Amino acid sequence: MTFKRLSPEQAFKFLSFALLCAISVRTLAAQEQWQILSLAGNKMGYRHIEHKEIEKTIISRETLTITVSQPGASNTTTTTVLESRESYDGKPLSMSKTVSSATANHNMRVTVDGNVLHLTQDELASGGKDYPIPQPFLLSQALRQALQNGAGQKSPFNYFSWSFSNQQFEQIQLTVKPHLNPENPDFTWHIQRKIMSGGARETDIYTDAAFYTLREISRSGGDELLIESCTQECATAYFEPVTHVYRQLISSPYKISDAALRSKIRYQLLGHLSSTPPATSEQSVRAIDGGVEITVCSNCGSESTASPADLTARLQANYWLTSDAELIHSKALEILGDKPISTAAKMRRLSRFVSRHMNEEASYSGYATALEAYHSKQGDCTEHALLLASLARAAGIPSRVAFGLAYSNERFLGRKYVFVPHAWVQAWTGDKWESFDSGLGQFTAGHIALGISNGEQSEVLKLNAQLHQLKITSAVQIKSR
Repeated sequence: MTFKRLSPEQAFKFLSFALLCAISVRTLAAQEQWQILSLAGNKMGYRHIEHKEIEKTIISRETLTITVSQPGASNTTTTTVLESRESYDGKPLSMSKTVSSATANHNMRVTVDGNVLHLTQDELASGGKDYPIPQPFLLSQALRQALQNGAGQKSPFNYFSWSFSNQQFEQIQLTVKPHLNPENPDFTWHIQRKIMSGGARETDIYTDAAFYTLREISRSGGDELLIESCTQECATAYFEPVTHVYRQLISSPYKISDAALRSKIRYQLLGHLSSTPPATSEQSVRAIDGGVEITVCSNCGSESTASPADLTARLQANYWLTSDAELIHSKALEILGDKPISTAAKMRRLSRFVSRHMNEEASYSGYATALEAYHSKQGDCTEHALLLASLARAAGIPSRVAFGLAYSNERFLGRKYVFVPHAWVQAWTGDKWESFDSGLGQFTAGHIALGISNGEQSEVLKLNAQLHQLKITSAVQIKSR
């Protein structure tokens, strides 16, 4: 075997290329980050990010661990794992999301087949769903490569990512600028990240030269949400969690009597919501300066008759409303029995079952599917509503999930005379949508619906993030003449 002597220039190029390859592989293989997560200056948990290479596939894994305090109960921890797989040339292959907590344990996975993304879900008995892929669709390593090649440094850079919470593609816009603040020498780039769908949500991201994130700053419920790199010891160090649920309580202007709750109440809500609260058969809505006026009672509103298409849609199963699961279907038939009764009577019977089936003490940990709630018997009002709506749909009763506020005269997590975030069910009883609440026991004029959905977690998150902007300035009982 003979060796060809290289010129000095050739040797330099060869060594430079070899060194670059070695650094790139080593950087990818050893790329690991630990980051602390805090909200309004209070630590909530940590994030662990790993990038590795297995059989010519780049695997990125992000583990987010959040611990919160619940008055009168032990701390609760939720762990969310996001994993993506890409080819060397940046082609997306698959993504998965796993959530683990005391009440919620589920997995969602998407695989890419050409121009189609296929979603599979553990709890969805009817199988997966296909989505056409918009372009460009980029996962983490392909996005880093695009940024290293100059994307976004002269004009905003747009691409699409997949949201498991929304179960849809989201358009992302990035504006990339050099970070020139000498007080943070580790930061090379400042990226302004904006999610364009569903109302623009912005995040400031600071990265190193290779576009690995070192700090993220966004807003959650009006407070600053900070994710910042530190050591493993720093990220995983013990901390005393704070009770973040208090941030979502809204004070009542005064105590509302039980008699008033059984009649009609007119509220004034000031503040900004991304969408106007719905007008239903139980509430009327009128715009006023700076907010809305909402009147609530058993028949205070006017809602158009549901169309056959709408009623059919409100019978369908989805990831959260697992009405097509055999266990849910058989349990609904068992509860209702064979004797003919009205739809309203069926809903009252299903609601009583859910109230008795679920643990009396609420658990604010994660967001479980209806089937998970049935098995664990744990959760809060959302698990109550998801299970009740699923049983109703399994019994052939069109139903939808209402998210909003409910007034409490009793102590709620140590606070009295407050409006709390709440979820309940509205069922089509033949000529109108009627509310049924297995969590609080009955619908009253203290229920203010701010949104109607099919139980999607994204709708709850969107609403909860806006509650800090609301203030109830008036709650007047309207007496019949």
